[in-house]
Parts: sequence; C-alpha cells; structure tokens
Amino acid sequence: MNSVKKVRKVIFEEIERSPRFIKFLVLLVLAAAVAGLLRLVFGLGATTNLSDLYPWGLWISFDVVTAVPLAAGAFTLGVVAHVCNIKRLEPLVRPAIVTGFLGYSLVCVGLFLDLGQPQRFWHTLVYWNLHSPMFEVSICVMCYTTVLFLEFLQPVAEKFGWHIPLRVLRTLEIPFAIAAASISTLHQSSLGTFFLSAVDKLHHLWYNPLLPVLFWLSALFTGLSIVIVEATAVHRYMGQPEESDLTAVLAGIIPWLLGIYLAAKVLTLVFLSGRPLFDRPVLTVLFAVEMIVGVMLPLWIFLRKENRKNLKMQYAGSLLIIAGLILNRFNVSMFGMIQRDQKIYYPSLIESVVTLGILAAHILLFYLIARYFPIFEHHSEAMDFSMPDRIRKEYKGAV
Repeated sequence: MNSVKKVRKVIFEEIERSPRFIKFLVLLVLAAAVAGLLRLVFGLGATTNLSDLYPWGLWISFDVVTAVPLAAGAFTLGVVAHVCNIKRLEPLVRPAIVTGFLGYSLVCVGLFLDLGQPQRFWHTLVYWNLHSPMFEVSICVMCYTTVLFLEFLQPVAEKFGWHIPLRVLRTLEIPFAIAAASISTLHQSSLGTFFLSAVDKLHHLWYNPLLPVLFWLSALFTGLSIVIVEATAVHRYMGQPEESDLTAVLAGIIPWLLGIYLAAKVLTLVFLSGRPLFDRPVLTVLFAVEMIVGVMLPLWIFLRKENRKNLKMQYAGSLLIIAGLILNRFNVSMFGMIQRDQKIYYPSLIESVVTLGILAAHILLFYLIARYFPIFEHHSEAMDFSMPDRIRKEYKGAV
C-alpha cells in the first residue's frame, strides 16, 4: 500500500513540475481513458456512429490505416542506417524506434477498442485465417511491435547498466533491422490490399490493382519525413542539437521515392483505373489536393539542392508529405467510399476523444521516455558497451 502511495506521489509531483502543454496532454489522455471505458461497457453501437453502412470509421481510418505508415520511420531509417551502413545517421535511429514502438502500441489500443467483441482479441493467434489480409496485418503488427520493443530495450539496458543484454541487443541490430523491414513491407502493403475488395465501392481515382505497392511506397517516404519532423521538433522544443546535416541525407532520398510514387500513380490512372475518373467534383478536388500538396509540391522542394540543406525547407516539405499521406488514407478508406446520395458518416464525441487521447498519449510518452532514457545519445560502432553511458561519462571526467 505504501509503495502505491509513493508511486502516486511521484506521478503528481512529476505532473506539477511539467509545462502546461504536458498537463493538457495528461487531461486528454485521462478523457480518452474514460471514453474508452464507456465504449467497452456500453458497446460499439451505443458509443460510436458506426453502422452496417459504415463499419469502418475514424478509428480504422486514422488510428490504423493512417497511424501505421506514420510510424514507418523506424524501419525505413533502420534499413538506411544499419543495412545500407550509413552509420552517421545513428543519432536519428533511437528516436525513430521510440516513435515507431509507441505508434504501433497505440495502434493496438485503437484496434482493441474497434473490435466488436474485444474480449476475443486473442482469437487471431489461435484461429488462423491464412487467406485474409486482416490476419496478415494483425500478425505482422504484433511481430513488428515485438521487434520494436526489443530494439527499444537498448537504451533501457544502457540506462540501468545491464551489460550483457546490451551487448546481445547491439549484436542483433542488423537482424532486427532486416526483420523490421521484411515485416513492415508485408503489412504496409497489406493495408492497401484491404481495399482491393471494394471493387464497386472505392472510386476509381484511388481503386487500382497497385494499391498495395502505392501504400508501401507512400509509407517509405512518409517514414523518412516523420524522422525529419521529429528531429526538428526535438531541436526546437527539447534543446537537442540541430541535425540538419543528417536529415539532409534523408532529404536526398525522399525525391527518388516521391518520383517513383508519382510515376506509379500516373500509370495507374492512365492504364489501370476504370472510367470515368473525374465525374464527382468533391472527390476530384480531394484527389487534386492530395497529389499537389502531398506529392508534387514536396517533390519540387526536395529536388532543389539548396532546399535539401535548409532545415526550414526540409521541415516544410516533410509536413506537406505527412498531410498528403493523411488525406490519401482518408480518401481511400472513407471519402472515396461514399456513394452518391449516401448518408454521411461523422465520428461520435467518444470516437473523437479516444483518437485525440491516443495522439496525446504518443507525444506524452515520447516526452517522458526522452526525459528518462538515453535515446538522443550517439554511439559509434567501436564504443565499449561494458559500462552504461552514465558511468562512462563519469569515468571520462575522472580521467
């Protein structure tokens, strides 16, 4: 009982010392916890605006279909830094892993709340449906979250001085990066596979047989953009060193991926999509905004060498890509599905509060992890891991 009181006291003291923005995030998380509890008690029908016409709403469109590619920075950067052996990008890897781990963990929370019978969440592990893309995505998300957790254990082991686990985890860096890339490729593309079943429902501006490839490609350049935004944000708001030289490397990769994506998109529109394409003005506008703001404009920004070296332009281009990705996922999973004269779905208050709470929890947990664990420290390959960072610094200071 005393230990519970001590933990409660530490939590309240931590909140009191925190900035106002962090206190606001805590309130959002608490409100989402209450909303999530109401959903579990009263059920989906009573607490959401989902129906047989709209079985997938805000939680699927944002918390899953959008959040998964937004958390793709960990696997893309892991491949670039470890597999392609660009070691100078190491300082960006750990924050990306934390972001990915938190993102996928919170995706699991969203999926759990969106299940009609959440008490049967474990059925996926027992009753396999090998022909379902949902099964593949579920298994991949679980496996990838586990890999991210193992990667996240490195700073944890370093913090507490667990020398042997630290050596083992460091040895497994490249196998982890390869496993993460393989698993992510499967489920990022399978998210696109979901919508291949909507043959007569998803508008032809988005429906085409290359949807899985387009989903995977967009996850790659969005993942790199997230890393740039994250590096800029921790420099501005958490006092970390500016990493514009490192993010410039990523900015040099992004236009290649954007160019391939744009070419594939044009190919699908010209040769693979059905007709007519531009028969609904609202959808045409949404498609135009998605392509111009989210693809063409950032492509123009990142093609210019002076922009790739400018932190502000890197940040602006990355934000445009992220905005375009969010609109694309909503266009595919929600707006493009709406038929003529169909009743419009809008999320209920509880759905909205839960989604805001999940976003707030992501930022809050990242802040706390960054505060208490060494996720911004750079480690060269030759570094001796027989002692934790804290002791190494004291030793160096003594010498």
